[in-house]
Amino acid sequence: MTMTGYPAIAVGGGLAGAAFAIELARNGHPVIVFERAPCAHHKVCGELLSGDALGLVQSFGLDLKALGASVVSKVRLVSGSKRAFIPPPSSAAGLSRYRLDEALLAAAEQAGAVVMRGTRVLRLEPQSDAILIRTEKRVWRASAAALATGKHLLRGIPRRRGEMVGFKMHLDSPVALQELADLVQLVFFRGGYMGACLVEHDTLSIAWVMREELVRSVGSSWSAQEHYLARQSDLIGDLLCRARPLFNKPMAIGSIPYGYLRFDAIAPGVFAVGDQLAVVPSFTGDGMAIALQTGLDAARAVLNGLSAAGYHRELIPRLQRQFHVARALGGLLDTRVTSPFIVAAAAAVPSLATKMAAIARLRYRVGRIG
Repeated sequence: MTMTGYPAIAVGGGLAGAAFAIELARNGHPVIVFERAPCAHHKVCGELLSGDALGLVQSFGLDLKALGASVVSKVRLVSGSKRAFIPPPSSAAGLSRYRLDEALLAAAEQAGAVVMRGTRVLRLEPQSDAILIRTEKRVWRASAAALATGKHLLRGIPRRRGEMVGFKMHLDSPVALQELADLVQLVFFRGGYMGACLVEHDTLSIAWVMREELVRSVGSSWSAQEHYLARQSDLIGDLLCRARPLFNKPMAIGSIPYGYLRFDAIAPGVFAVGDQLAVVPSFTGDGMAIALQTGLDAARAVLNGLSAAGYHRELIPRLQRQFHVARALGGLLDTRVTSPFIVAAAAAVPSLATKMAAIARLRYRVGRIG
């Protein structure tokens, strides 16, 4: 295999990899993005952009209105017969990863990054003075690399295995146009939860997580999952009634390690970003913001000559504080006994619920280098 040198490479073209590339490129630092998919594709994700994520996306020059993002001004929490409406900690929007990821990669290219689609990375091999990145056709030598493969693992770089399975489905739902016009809905049930919001083209996007043993019991087909979900709440049943699925089957990904943090750097020049660094409990609605922020922070570390270990020392303590709160809330909402009481408390004091949601978020920094 031939070897080619390049200053910085992002292994993965999702949110974190694109953010890494945009920040480097717009500061004049050469960067390549390796994206294994040859074209735009859907990903398992709740597709709700928190206010922090909105600020980060807009800082990269994206026009969310032009992209068709829906506006979200309320959150409905549901557990059993208990329901609560709370305002989100900040403005929010629904936008599919299909459209958002493509817009970010286009922004990276416009800033000067090279995006190589259909390029599968086989291994990432840290050396004493560089990182070797092996693709199917070539070996690349870089001084800095962002590990941005999302929930997918790269050979030789392990991560703790989780017990949750994530699903996503898009539907054409007449009911959703009325029920979710400016709303995101979270329904908690034993062994999992489901989130629903509208994305571009008035499409209903639903994402849900279940424990692996529950998936084995229910089945993974859409008909089996639809039947099970509809029985968990009449609000879910109403959304799915007469809805037309837009995928042949639900998208799914297993072994998600919610609450995972990679405490130690992989190598001096290898920056773990997004889900390779941190997998926050998904009901917080902060996963996309973390992906964008960690990609941005990794790029800034490269621009400032900071090692991956220094990047970890600065970022992990901030994430730990956020994760402690998110784990505590998740534990209460995941239990059939306590979950209805939490939702009832949120209905009684919406401002307190909003404050708790805000605490379960990272403090974001949008400003640029230089």
